[in-house]
Amino acid sequence: MKKLVLLLACMVCAYMQSFAQTSRGDSSLGFNLGYGFESENATLGIDYRYNITDEVRIAPSLTYFVKADDLSAVAIDVNAHYVVQLSDVFGFYPLAGVDLSFWKWHHSRLDVNDFGKRDDSHKETRLGVNLGLGAEVYATKEMTIGLEVKYNIVKDLDQAWLGVRVGYNF
Repeated sequence: MKKLVLLLACMVCAYMQSFAQTSRGDSSLGFNLGYGFESENATLGIDYRYNITDEVRIAPSLTYFVKADDLSAVAIDVNAHYVVQLSDVFGFYPLAGVDLSFWKWHHSRLDVNDFGKRDDSHKETRLGVNLGLGAEVYATKEMTIGLEVKYNIVKDLDQAWLGVRVGYNF
């Protein structure tokens, strides 16, 4: 029985060694769910990753901060990752990049003078910087699962962000 378990474990390890996704020219399209801690918004996003070299990749993304407490936003990021592959199935990466975000505050209030509701909204566009860390597991040759933590440095809107990503590799 021990030999069978050992044989199966070796076969799984050998099979999973082919899943490393950090080769020059590889791409990935991903979907992520996250949370912005300062704004207290849940996030939904998509991203594209392209490996410029075996270690360096560029990762543009589009993230929607779901409306919470009358605040919502859309962020466009372009980050660079330096992938450190610890094994054939696991890697981590520091990241740095730029962020362009479009924030909107919208709230309705009763206006006693006009006998009705009054809508107030305010918009801000901000340019900022991202710094963070990510980790990923190469679940199959086509699928990557990851976790990313980053800090957005943006005037008056700094915040930490945590996200979980599922990506399709091609």
